[in-house]
Amino acid sequence: MTEIAVKSWTNWGPIKWLKHLVTRQASSFTYLNVTQFLGALNDNVYKFLLIYFLIQLEGIEHSPRILALSGAVFVIPFLLFSSASGTLADKISKRDIIVFTKILELVIMAAGVMVFLFESSVWSFAILFLMATQSAIFGPSKYGIIPEIVSSERLSKANGVLTMFTFVAIIVGTFLPAFLLDHTDKNFILASLFCTGVALVGLITSYCIEETPAAKSTKKIRPSVLTDVYQALKLTREHPSLLTAVWGSAYFLFCAAFFQMNMIPFAVQVLGLTDIQGGYLFCLTSLGIGAGAVLAGKISGKQVELALVPIGGFGIVMGCFLVDMLSSHLAYIVPLVISLGVFGGTWLIPLDTYIQMTAPKEHRGQIVATANFLSFAGVLLACLFLYIVNDVLGWTPDKAFTIIGAITVVVSGIISYQFFDYITRFVGMLFSRMRFHLTFAGREHIPETPAIFVCTHTAWNDTLALMGSQRHRMRFFIEQEQDHNLLMRRLYRLLRVVPTPPIETVEHNQKCLDRLHKALEKGISVCLFVESPDVTEEIQRLRQTLHHIAGEQKFPVVPVFIDKGEKLRQARWFSSIRSILRCPTLVTFGAPLSLN
Repeated sequence: MTEIAVKSWTNWGPIKWLKHLVTRQASSFTYLNVTQFLGALNDNVYKFLLIYFLIQLEGIEHSPRILALSGAVFVIPFLLFSSASGTLADKISKRDIIVFTKILELVIMAAGVMVFLFESSVWSFAILFLMATQSAIFGPSKYGIIPEIVSSERLSKANGVLTMFTFVAIIVGTFLPAFLLDHTDKNFILASLFCTGVALVGLITSYCIEETPAAKSTKKIRPSVLTDVYQALKLTREHPSLLTAVWGSAYFLFCAAFFQMNMIPFAVQVLGLTDIQGGYLFCLTSLGIGAGAVLAGKISGKQVELALVPIGGFGIVMGCFLVDMLSSHLAYIVPLVISLGVFGGTWLIPLDTYIQMTAPKEHRGQIVATANFLSFAGVLLACLFLYIVNDVLGWTPDKAFTIIGAITVVVSGIISYQFFDYITRFVGMLFSRMRFHLTFAGREHIPETPAIFVCTHTAWNDTLALMGSQRHRMRFFIEQEQDHNLLMRRLYRLLRVVPTPPIETVEHNQKCLDRLHKALEKGISVCLFVESPDVTEEIQRLRQTLHHIAGEQKFPVVPVFIDKGEKLRQARWFSSIRSILRCPTLVTFGAPLSLN
């Protein structure tokens, strides 16, 4: 019945006619990006129009209560309906849900004009609640549809662009209400008509998104929100690092909400600025988040680079501490708040992309909705946290930055522990770029799933060459030909190298075999270094052992050949210096071999 109702709305004659007004030459992602930008813009513009209207209606002395109540009314629908809307997104087409929510937005904005006409404060909050409700329904489908209309190798960049435009919409939506009211002599009706026009344009662009099939999940929508959240979190535990990604994404919104609320008191009480100037400071933070999101997307490239999350956490920690230390110097504060945003965007994009890529298709909407629920719960927690720090404990806003930095140290430490393999691979990749001038052949043979690589061992830095070839986490198993000193043993541990005694080869070492199989089951590729120069022959000799390691999942076995020292042609004058500093290395991946 739900699917039929949505279909009937989206196939309504006038709405279908709107579809033909716009050419469909642009990509579906472009139309999605425009649609969500206009939605985020409308949310912020209309919310602040209502706040200014209520302050004018009830008096400036009631502004703290109005701001707190408006924030709570806007957040509550996300907590109530995100889980149900996620289940809905798993049952019917996400594109149809997006169009349906845009129709709702247009109707709600039209009703919002009447609120200003009759000057009703009660109905003002009712319209704000309805606006947030349609946004809550829109959210899971907005993020869940991205993997359906964007190829997996473009997913990180797509999330970076989407996040950047979202924060641009927040920035514009924060200051556009004041601009509209200033230039219309506080004509709230005319300003709200602008929002109605934005909703109409958003409806047209939503209809230009290509149709997507329904996931047809059999899960029923239940009124118990917490039960759905609990079930979704149980699902995330079945996939490596997914639960950590969901909580990490929620922590970002906690920090972002804290920065937004604490920035104005910080500007007024510590820097001696006005509240409007404090708003400009948060605008700089938002611009930084957008820039960091795009940067993270470019660094990630065609894959998810989870190693950027701890780097972003370190930047947030240092930025918070420095804002407190240098709080009396505005010239230092401006670049610091921008850097806070940049590192925040670097933190967020890999996590959101990983959630979208890793969540099972039939439960993707539910898991995204759970992430949204936890994120908006973080917003409420940020409000409570700021109240405790400022009003209960009586600490100044600059000290509040230090507290949030200290909390981020703990959170970043936990995430770094969970993502240690990703950090190791990322650091190894950076060192491989410095040590080798790498050339790859046969990279199309590298499977998307975890695999068993077999390679001839020549030196310890072979691990760096392999880390520089791909984005998969890896474990290395190598015969220990001699006792290593403490530094070398720690280096091996950092590079995820598992040494085996030379008197007991891998195929006869049950402990190593168990570790090989366990790593594969965790979604980690393994590389087995052998001493024989003929890798293919060695694979055939170890066929039974590899078959045992691969188990029932039949992980592919890929031969790898590393050739060092070959002189590569360089077109630039500094080629001789590069050849001294970086060893020319060719890494060749053979076609996966069958163990049958």
